[in-house]
Amino acid sequence: MSTISKRATLIISLLSALNLYGQVSDKDTTIKNFQLEGVTIITTPKETYFLNQLPASTSIIGGAEVESGGKNSIKGLSSSVPNLFIPDYGSKITSAIYIRGIGSRFSPSPSIGLYEDNVPFIDKSAFDFEFLDVERVEILRGPQGTLYGRNALGGIVHIRTKSPFSDPGTEISLKAGTFSQYRGSFTTRNRINDRLAFSLGGFLNSDGGFFKNESTGKRIGNGYSAGGRLRVAYNIARRWKIEAANQFEFSDHSAYPYGLYNKGTGKSAAPSFNDTSSYKRVLNTTSLVVTHNAPGWRMNLISAYQYLKDTMRLDQDFTPQSVYTMSQSQKFGNFTQEVVFKSENDKNYQFVSGISAFIQNNYTDAPVLFGEDGVKRFFQDNFDRLYTTGVMPFHIKVGNNTIPVSGEYDQRSWGAAAFHQVTLRKVFTEGLSLTLGLRYEYEKQRLDYNSAMNLSLSFVRPGVPRPISMEIPAEVTGNENQSFGQFLPKFSVQYSKNNNLKLFYTSARGYKAGGYNIQMFSDIVQSKIMGGMPGGAQTEGDISDKISYKPEYNWNHEIGFSGWIIPEKFNFNASLFYIDSRDQQVVQFAGATGFGRVAKNAGKSYSTGGEISSSYKISKELEAFLNWGYTYSKFTQYTDNQNDYSGKFVPFVPRNTLNAGILYSVKINRGNFRQFNAAIRYNGAGKIYWTEQNDVAQKFYSTVDIESSVKISIFEISVWMRNFTDSEYNTFYFETTGKGFAQAGVPFNVGAGLKIKF
Repeated sequence: MSTISKRATLIISLLSALNLYGQVSDKDTTIKNFQLEGVTIITTPKETYFLNQLPASTSIIGGAEVESGGKNSIKGLSSSVPNLFIPDYGSKITSAIYIRGIGSRFSPSPSIGLYEDNVPFIDKSAFDFEFLDVERVEILRGPQGTLYGRNALGGIVHIRTKSPFSDPGTEISLKAGTFSQYRGSFTTRNRINDRLAFSLGGFLNSDGGFFKNESTGKRIGNGYSAGGRLRVAYNIARRWKIEAANQFEFSDHSAYPYGLYNKGTGKSAAPSFNDTSSYKRVLNTTSLVVTHNAPGWRMNLISAYQYLKDTMRLDQDFTPQSVYTMSQSQKFGNFTQEVVFKSENDKNYQFVSGISAFIQNNYTDAPVLFGEDGVKRFFQDNFDRLYTTGVMPFHIKVGNNTIPVSGEYDQRSWGAAAFHQVTLRKVFTEGLSLTLGLRYEYEKQRLDYNSAMNLSLSFVRPGVPRPISMEIPAEVTGNENQSFGQFLPKFSVQYSKNNNLKLFYTSARGYKAGGYNIQMFSDIVQSKIMGGMPGGAQTEGDISDKISYKPEYNWNHEIGFSGWIIPEKFNFNASLFYIDSRDQQVVQFAGATGFGRVAKNAGKSYSTGGEISSSYKISKELEAFLNWGYTYSKFTQYTDNQNDYSGKFVPFVPRNTLNAGILYSVKINRGNFRQFNAAIRYNGAGKIYWTEQNDVAQKFYSTVDIESSVKISIFEISVWMRNFTDSEYNTFYFETTGKGFAQAGVPFNVGAGLKIKF
């Protein structure tokens, strides 16, 4: 019997065990398609429309879908929304989000904004956290700079947790799966009285790791995470409300399962490296939201502080050799403050205005250590070549077994913004509306840096009996400052009918801040030594050009349609877009060694494509859905001074994203049996080019997820299978020291869970 046949037999057995037939009553879907959730009337502090009525491409994933679909963090959302791609690779620090070809995998500043309960997460290192008590996830595609500001270049992902006043009760969830996956969590929501309520939750996760390090025999990805969340809501008076929340998470995992990639076969080998690769993080977010509801308008005062402390250890050559390693420790804190005023009435003129500010400090200690093989490769071999070719009249011997390169970096930034957006709900005729918005964003950055190394050398010259030994130090120290100021306009026109159908056109500008390449300093210090001994040096101007990069901008133009084709039965959404990007930030391996990662502004590129989202209720219990996104993204002007990439596809952008499936839910009236649910989901992405040369790519791949659950009294039992077909694909690829490395996708895995709700 084939593997697929065995798994099919297992599915039939599981469904037979769980599916208890009885009298069918009204539907109460636990596994629900987010497109049905997408038409729920939901308002936000920054929008004068209900969310489903915005002149924009929006998607909403309901809390039941988040939980049942295995989406316990943002990486689980990948491909479930058209043109949304969030690959799971490396560790929690590597959280790249792509929407319509716009994204970033390198700089700490994101290209897609992430919010939780109106609180911004302004550094990507904090993006990958555990979902807890989620009510829904909102995705707004296209630049959202007018209302959300910097680093919302491609869109917004907004996570909404359940209000403490909603659905009082307690839930306990226990899950276990293959590869030693264990999850445990609890949430409780309690109303003290009509004015005061709180919610409390916690979780503990343990992972065995999906991959094995062939060099050490240990699993990669194994470790644990734990945390909790407290949220308190208090209605101070009739028009005043205050909410305070604190969220804490600790995680510690081995990481970076990168294996050597064979361009000929398109296969990646199992990871095999000798030095420790891991990621440990403490993340704490505290927020305070004050709401005032006045006649005809509302004010939201949102304050938040986020603290992150982490340590990343990385075998940077990803081989069994001792070439070089890096240990990067961050300690950062950021404070954000925003005041938003918006109209809440039935008048034709609607507005939303606000001011915001942030301040962030980030201290990074990132030493690089060249091991024995690295000393030979990057130093001794170069000296030997210079001597044998006659460039140097003496032979240089390196006395160091290992060479440490220190690196300390203190980055500070602050910014402020003001914005105003108006909407005329009726322009010339009923249903035709116009929206105009403008924001001014200013940011200032400063970097203080110090990086140094010391080289012990012996100079041997023919005829000289004794070598001459000396220490060759090199140090790069100083500071850099840069600032950016941008206007971010928006224009939208929309025609809607009965709030069920809408046709819109939107044009908006997006902006992503510039930054610094602190990973480049080990290369700069080495170049300083190799450039001339003793006394070789680079000018401060050379350093400034290497370590800094400019902001990235784009204009997004889109036209879209959304609504019920057949009321309450067939929902259909579609859009076409064109994005013109300038000064696009891309990653290169540059410098004397070819391993220092550096962000550069690529010049110009464009992304164009379309999206379709639809759902169809086949019957009261059965529903089908389809979500497809297509992105065609190319450089129009880009050179790295060695190659011209104009006309090449932008890397890391999937040409297609596809999500389709069938959901089944039926209520049961038989004893304590309440409800049965089942779902089959098909997810696909590709083709994805990994390099600017477009010489390495991941062709279109797909996975199938299958799950079912049954409710019995206060219990819910569930079973699931991820990547049912055991599809083989790569989720990440990069090149270093002339070699290519890739991370394979997660293999077939299965698990079960028990939830208790009372």
